[in-house]
Amino acid sequence: MTLDEEAKPTTGQTERFEKWFSPGVGGIGCASLLADVGHEVPTALLPSLLTSTLGAPASALGLIEGISDGLAGLARFGGGALADDPNRRRAIAVGGYTTTAVLSSVTGAATSVWQVGVLRAGAWAARGLRVPARNALLADIVNPAVYGRAYGFERAMDNLGAIGGPLLAIGLVALVGTRGAIGLSVIPGLLATVAILYAIRHIEAPKARERPASASRSGPSSKVACGRCSPASAPSSSGTAPPPSSSSGPPNFSSPGAVTPQPRPPRCGSTSPTTPPPPSPASRPAATPTAPPPAAPSPSA
Repeated sequence: MTLDEEAKPTTGQTERFEKWFSPGVGGIGCASLLADVGHEVPTALLPSLLTSTLGAPASALGLIEGISDGLAGLARFGGGALADDPNRRRAIAVGGYTTTAVLSSVTGAATSVWQVGVLRAGAWAARGLRVPARNALLADIVNPAVYGRAYGFERAMDNLGAIGGPLLAIGLVALVGTRGAIGLSVIPGLLATVAILYAIRHIEAPKARERPASASRSGPSSKVACGRCSPASAPSSSGTAPPPSSSSGPPNFSSPGAVTPQPRPPRCGSTSPTTPPPPSPASRPAATPTAPPPAAPSPSA
């Protein structure tokens, strides 16, 4: 076997690669690469813009970066809840990439320190908001069995963009200066928006979740026959029980032959039977004394 044959991927390796690497995964990876290149250029040139161009102290840089990172963390927490909606996560991802690119590039046109702080904080908040939406979109594309490969690829592209951004900043500063280099960073940022749109086009449309039909207790389907209800005592279709017979009056518990009241059987469809209260001691029949039985005659001798 030659070296070329050993280096050539087998059919099984190609199928495994195609199983997780789809156009959607490639689009999200390119979006992470281009977005990092776009916002790493202003990040690398921000100290020079604040201290050399605007004359701000070094503490201003630390304050701006601290506030921006804090807002990015809060935005990720809120963006996670918003990304649970399949339709909303797409709009958040597109809007987050676009807002980060525009606000980061406009930083080059700032004329005061507070303007730089506001633009930087807004760009980082949009960046934090888009991260959960992007991760959720990636989970929509790949099979759960290959999450590790897909997310590893996305992280590798993100780190590659973090390396390429400062290198690009060095070349742009030599050509157009600090402000011009920050302004041109909008180009890779907007290309990242195009890449995430390309990835979204290769994701299946979210399906509306069907709500389970809840059983109504008052509906006819929830009534279970108890087996003790006769057709005469069962409720009619109008929901009312038939009136009691007029021939039989109320029981007289004071008479000696009165029958002890028994609890009513539960009606069909009711949850708990209704048991009448026991009669009071005053209404109970008095015990009737009985005569002793006659003595048996003695046998004759």
